[in-house]
Amino acid sequence: MHFPVETFHGDLIDAKYPESYFDFIHISHVIEHVLDPSAYIQEMKRITKPGGIIAIGTPNLDSNLYHFHRFINFIQMKVPDIIDGVEHTYIFPKTTLAKICQNLDLEIVDHFTHGLGEKLSNLYSYQMPVSKKINRLIQNLFQVNQWIICRKKQ
Repeated sequence: MHFPVETFHGDLIDAKYPESYFDFIHISHVIEHVLDPSAYIQEMKRITKPGGIIAIGTPNLDSNLYHFHRFINFIQMKVPDIIDGVEHTYIFPKTTLAKICQNLDLEIVDHFTHGLGEKLSNLYSYQMPVSKKINRLIQNLFQVNQWIICRKKQ
């Protein structure tokens, strides 16, 4: 299916969208890959209309599973792999991500990790291999990911 929408492939900072252009911006598993997350969020704020929403999904450094994985790597004297590898320039604890948004004068509407009960029904309905369902279940059980929902002040 093709939708008649304008797209931009590249870095958001280079996109040069006009100020106050979007009502809603959603990024999922992007912010941990950029070199300057604060500048990236600042740009999202600039191009969001007053009262508009910015939703950011990213790994959660506060997750017990993340700390367990790091501990196992330390014991085995292994370089960490994909969970915090070369492609992730930042992994945020909830407090740090919230502080960045607050310092940029964004109103935090909600900040959460996915609960287990919320996702069980979704996993049942998705058409995906069982191994992927188990992976998602573990991620939700250990609150591996976080979401912060911010509003640009009027």
